[in-house]
Amino acid sequence: MTASAGLRVVADRSDDAPPTPKDFGPIRPAVLSVWPSEDGYFGIDVCWRGRECVLRAVVVRRMLADAGLNAEAGNSLDGRSWELKVSRVPGDRVGKVIETIIW
Repeated sequence: MTASAGLRVVADRSDDAPPTPKDFGPIRPAVLSVWPSEDGYFGIDVCWRGRECVLRAVVVRRMLADAGLNAEAGNSLDGRSWELKVSRVPGDRVGKVIETIIW
């Protein structure tokens, strides 16, 4: 298969592993905030802007769900940005979640 316009196409996947950020190209957010909660966990707020923001939010939300993390989605009124609010992330997993799923 060939790729055009910067889209990376992955062909002939031999396993049933879920897609990774590398399969879809960069999905880095425009805004990323980490905040502590009173119960000892952390929350991560993520916002994407631009033409592909919905796709990016959907892909990351699925990957978070596959990792056992809940994320609530929302969009701006004008549809130009999409946000995920990830809740109850254990402190020892925050960096890994950002590095392997969100960033």
